[in-house]
Amino acid sequence: MSFEESVTSFYVALAEQQLEQISQSLRNMRVSVKCTLDGDQQAAAVRDEMLRSCEAKAQSLQESALSNLQHSCTGSDVDVDAVLMAFSCCVALGATQDAVLRFSSCFRDIFATQARASLDRVRSSKQTAKVNEHGYIDRAFYVEALSELLTGASDIMNAVADVTDDAQVLRQVLEPIHASCAGTALQLVQMYAGDARMVAWERRANVQVQRDPRQVLAGNSVEADESLQMIDLFLDELAFIIRVLVSYTAFLVTVCEGLRQQNGNGGFQMKVQELSGVYVLLERFYVFQSIHKATAIAEPQGLEHGVYVSSVVEDVSFVLNKALYRASQCMNYYTALSIVIALVDALPRESQYLPAIISTA
Repeated sequence: MSFEESVTSFYVALAEQQLEQISQSLRNMRVSVKCTLDGDQQAAAVRDEMLRSCEAKAQSLQESALSNLQHSCTGSDVDVDAVLMAFSCCVALGATQDAVLRFSSCFRDIFATQARASLDRVRSSKQTAKVNEHGYIDRAFYVEALSELLTGASDIMNAVADVTDDAQVLRQVLEPIHASCAGTALQLVQMYAGDARMVAWERRANVQVQRDPRQVLAGNSVEADESLQMIDLFLDELAFIIRVLVSYTAFLVTVCEGLRQQNGNGGFQMKVQELSGVYVLLERFYVFQSIHKATAIAEPQGLEHGVYVSSVVEDVSFVLNKALYRASQCMNYYTALSIVIALVDALPRESQYLPAIISTA
């Protein structure tokens, strides 16, 4: 829409007291003024004057816009889109500072309600979750709830950032949302860690790390298939959780500088680092035990007539590929690098199959 068309639309909307159309017309005019060629100074001056005239007339509607925002924020079933549109009108009409407190309070309550609902769904799912023969429950609902929570917070923050780019206003609106999101996320992760028996797995992995690998490999006992399957599933879940937490943390920097330091309950960043450390430790444990098992059950496999290779090459290559792919899904350079170092450390260096394993992986 051209500048002249926006002016016409503005006056039509002004006559009909259509706040949304007035706001949109003002935005279009401001964009057109910014896009005016520098060489056409006379046209730019005329457009600036017309824009100032329209903005002066629009200021008389600030009270109506604020009243509309108040009405949109009232009630038990608040429409998020309606509240956003009402606040957008206030911003366009120059009433941002008068509207931001009410808007921030409304969105804080909306997201807090969503966060509580997410926790309630998790608690309900936990009560009805199936338990397998090894005493573990299906924990997929934790991962889904955490992803929905962080995605919901990101969507709301993006929507607010589309309305205004004022850093002070953004912080005032988004900080309570982030604090609620971070606090709920920490609760979900804590509940998940308990049901996944993370502390027990971590303790077990620490015991293995402290032992001489040669003694472990020389022993006849190998980890049960069920145990390796459980820790494999746990690592998949943990890698996904780290990914969504890291992605959300990176998103905070793009939407509003300074939000990343608002950690909610003082532990959001610390929890990400803690989970990454546990993940690296358990991945090393899983790879080491899988290699030990592959070595213990190794048998010759025929590649072609008269050519044989140990099954340990294919088995270990499969495990390494899985671990490396999982590390890449974390979307964190330092975590992925730590996994690579842990994998190299877990490989038996004296194995005659090591060159073949590395070349296959």
